[in-house]
Amino acid sequence: MKAVVYEGDNCLVYKDVPDVSPAAGEVKLRIRACGICGSDVAGYQGLTGRRIAPMIMGHEFCGEVEECGEGTETLKAGDIVAVYPVNFCGECEMCRQGDVHLCLNKKSYGVLDTDGAFAEYLCVPEKCCFPVADGVSPVIGSLMEPLAVAYRGVGHLGDVRGKSVFLAGTGTIGLLAMVCTKIKGAARIFVSDMDDDRLAVAKALGADVTINPGKEDLHKVIMDATGGMGVDCGIEAVGIAPTVQQVMSVLRFGGKAVWIGNNRKMIEMNMQEVVTRELQIFGSFLYGYREFGEVVELLNSGKLNVDPLISKEICLKDAPAYFEKLKNHEDNLIKVVVTDA
Repeated sequence: MKAVVYEGDNCLVYKDVPDVSPAAGEVKLRIRACGICGSDVAGYQGLTGRRIAPMIMGHEFCGEVEECGEGTETLKAGDIVAVYPVNFCGECEMCRQGDVHLCLNKKSYGVLDTDGAFAEYLCVPEKCCFPVADGVSPVIGSLMEPLAVAYRGVGHLGDVRGKSVFLAGTGTIGLLAMVCTKIKGAARIFVSDMDDDRLAVAKALGADVTINPGKEDLHKVIMDATGGMGVDCGIEAVGIAPTVQQVMSVLRFGGKAVWIGNNRKMIEMNMQEVVTRELQIFGSFLYGYREFGEVVELLNSGKLNVDPLISKEICLKDAPAYFEKLKNHEDNLIKVVVTDA
């Protein structure tokens, strides 16, 4: 079978690799769609230590069941599934308490030395597969992994129905977090970014007010729109000091912020602002098995409008070239998805 193999820093090779066969409890998937994550691009450059060559990346994927291994019970050939990309043991302390994403023995597909889905086929445990409804595009199905990250993050804010929300950052996770707040009933959503094209995508996904802080006074726009009170909730989806400061500065007294961005190790912020206005800050990382299942249910219910996020669909052999484009920030791409077309 064909795959795109990470062979070292800035080196991806489209080549033949050995075919795979399902073990007991596994299914063999024909990969229908796999998104290129920002962490894949960073790993490709050797910046994270989270990709150990030679290996196959790809952890945002949707596939069609090609073959079922011994002992599988719920799936059959032809089923389309979104995949929870963590093979958890089910027996360690973390798994027993329901935190399978923190499994002490886990293997994450497309990370470290565990092969992922930038390949024609991949075998995964049946327990990691969530059926996708008929008529749902596998390309959209491949967004379930980043959507689960966003969904968990928004969950830290509690009930957002009828509330105002400010989002800083229009990458994939940020835009999906915005979609989640809209689904959960937020009354008014403000979005900021320095890129007008990305702000247009945010508008297409349902943002009420978009702000380019390079051209407008962000603080004034939000305060004017909220009667000087500020927003109820903030979402930081970049991970740098300026956007953290933006989010915290526009919160109302007692407001809540969730930080999903994970860019800089250390940042500066106004601690007195947090203390004297009793602001609440939540950090959010990854997602659990339950959250993944819930976002697939949202997908299957038809409540998700995420099509504007897809910048480009490409074939597997073109993936190395698009890793270079993403590395160099060419063409203002948000989400590139590798498909089997």
